Amino acid sequence: MNPTSPLSHDEEQDSLLPNDTEQHRRPRSQTSGRWKAHTYWLIPVILVFSMSRGITASPRIQVYRAVACRVLNEGSAKDHLLDSIDCGSADVQARAARIQAAVTTVMSVLSAISTGFWSRLGDTHGRKPVFIIFLSGALLMESVFVLVMRPNSFFARHAERLILVGPIAEGFVGGLSTFNGAFHAYVTDCTRPGSRSRIFSTIQGIVFVGLSFGPWFGGFFLPKTGYSDSFFYSSITLLVCTILYITFICPESRFPSRDENTYSRDFSDLKSSPIQASRRLFKKFMTDLFSSVAIFSPKRVPDTNKRSWNMTLVGLSFFLYCVSIGVYAAKYLYAQHVYNWTTAQLGYYMSTLWISRALNLLVLLPIIIHYLKPKRTSPPGAQASPSEIAAELVFDKYLAQISLFIDGLADALVAAVSSNSEPLFIVLSCMTSFTSGGNPALQSLGAICLHVLGASDQAGALFGALGVLNSIAHIVSPTIYAATYGATVATFPQAIFVLAACLLFTIVVLLAGVWPSPAPAAPYSPINASESDAEANPFNFRLSQDLTAEEEHTLPPRQQSTDRGRNQSGVYKYSGVGTSPPRVQQSPSDDTAAI
Repeated sequence: MNPTSPLSHDEEQDSLLPNDTEQHRRPRSQTSGRWKAHTYWLIPVILVFSMSRGITASPRIQVYRAVACRVLNEGSAKDHLLDSIDCGSADVQARAARIQAAVTTVMSVLSAISTGFWSRLGDTHGRKPVFIIFLSGALLMESVFVLVMRPNSFFARHAERLILVGPIAEGFVGGLSTFNGAFHAYVTDCTRPGSRSRIFSTIQGIVFVGLSFGPWFGGFFLPKTGYSDSFFYSSITLLVCTILYITFICPESRFPSRDENTYSRDFSDLKSSPIQASRRLFKKFMTDLFSSVAIFSPKRVPDTNKRSWNMTLVGLSFFLYCVSIGVYAAKYLYAQHVYNWTTAQLGYYMSTLWISRALNLLVLLPIIIHYLKPKRTSPPGAQASPSEIAAELVFDKYLAQISLFIDGLADALVAAVSSNSEPLFIVLSCMTSFTSGGNPALQSLGAICLHVLGASDQAGALFGALGVLNSIAHIVSPTIYAATYGATVATFPQAIFVLAACLLFTIVVLLAGVWPSPAPAAPYSPINASESDAEANPFNFRLSQDLTAEEEHTLPPRQQSTDRGRNQSGVYKYSGVGTSPPRVQQSPSDDTAAI
């Protein structure tokens, strides 16, 4: 086939894995007979794991209530506290919300810390070990829920503290962020770039199918009233089957790195000076952390004293949105408290929400975007004009605003009229699920705002920074909603929906300040990147200077000269609407500032 010809449908699905040549010899431990790594091997993993989570989503709420009830009724002779009237009190609901917040916060903090390590491990040792390690942590998490519900046992007497063993274990193995990163990396290993977008969307649909099918499976085959360990035993069985499938059937997509020099060099540095090595690792961690979030700092418009706040507003809006979705966890406690739902009924409710969200993301939202998105007038293959980019930015902004406004309106209506109407509560909840386009619209808006600033090559840094904001929001959000629900459950339990509505309406107001900048006469202006970085984030700039000085001090002379030679490349900032500028090589004698 001609190398310049477009890929056919079959070629888009071709694996990118190398042949069994001498240069890329496939280790025997990474092959499964004649099977070759393909994205289809991941379908059972994602479907079964999502179904296992869907089965136990509602019983976990029951466990939180039971643990809270046991703590507040310490010394009671009742064997089934969960079914007693005392477990429906406001004090129990508030304590259950605090336990749920503690579980979520511990897992989110540890996951944010450890995800990077497990991602790097997948790059060097393959994807299968990461899958197996994560699923083992998830298995321990489910086992802890069973143990704390054992009556008259050590785990039951100390359930409020020991229930945190599960999230600690799953957090150390990276949590869901590690699992999501691993299967996206597996797909990337096996596919050509042209087919990844379709496969990623298909996998996301499979996730919602598994989540929605789990509660229905539990409702048909497991007890419909009261608490039962069979929910968690079913989930454990599915997880064990998934681990066995990955270990013995699913082929590896990434060949382990055998660069022994790298390992020996790191080990020798750590052995010679552990304190200095630890200091450098800490500085690198702080530099990466602050440099990722610094992308949302206000950007100065060249040749003026004005600053563009678009990225700042988008970053703040995305953070508030991630905080607002924490209402879902508190919503489940609210439903059981106000409507006295059983485990099966709560499971059906969760399944309905997941189905409506899947329909919106896979069917409704793509149709809306297809018909309402501004049509480009430039020829196919040509660069988009500034006016077209501006129109798409405005479209994404309006899409996010409308979705989030309707979401906030639904939460406000829940707080106002749903206390005595169970069907109305379900309808309004589904209404919020059908506005799930706010999340992808915000991410798309951030990418376009970055493009407008002429920094399209930093898209990876943008989504990494959004991931950091998401992790921080998941740490803060459970505490906020647990405190709100615990303080108001006795008098006005709908306060959590008022809080969510206020956050969403605030986002709508913030996004009103996002507008495309007018294109200047000179679209590109050279700047001194060092000065720009120092102005945008002085703390990160000082760390980078110290770290660079240490690295140059330890580099051999030839490597120092090579690295200094790289600093002669010109850096341009884009100051108007349009495409990203090219990087032009400059000599040190140019009038423009060079780094």
